[in-house]
Amino acid sequence: MMVIVMYDISEDAPRNNLIKRLRYYGLRRIQKSVFCGLLEIEERFELASEFDFYLSSDKDSIALFPICESCVDSILIEGAMALPQKEEYVFV
Repeated sequence: MMVIVMYDISEDAPRNNLIKRLRYYGLRRIQKSVFCGLLEIEERFELASEFDFYLSSDKDSIALFPICESCVDSILIEGAMALPQKEEYVFV
């Protein structure tokens, strides 16, 4: 399922660690503080369970939005941004 993760983290170190973690899960940056990609439900829950670790103040926040397939088809984008596509593999 497509997910969008956005964050507002004030300190560099926890923010950079979160970015590394998001990339570990295969998410890619689509805006400065916004990542998106495809995650299975177990991965979404695992990632979300780690969010407290990256929050460095009461004003910091992280949000993960799962996007259903029909909603992904309704997303409108202008400019150079592209959302990841679900890859299908054929084994021969």
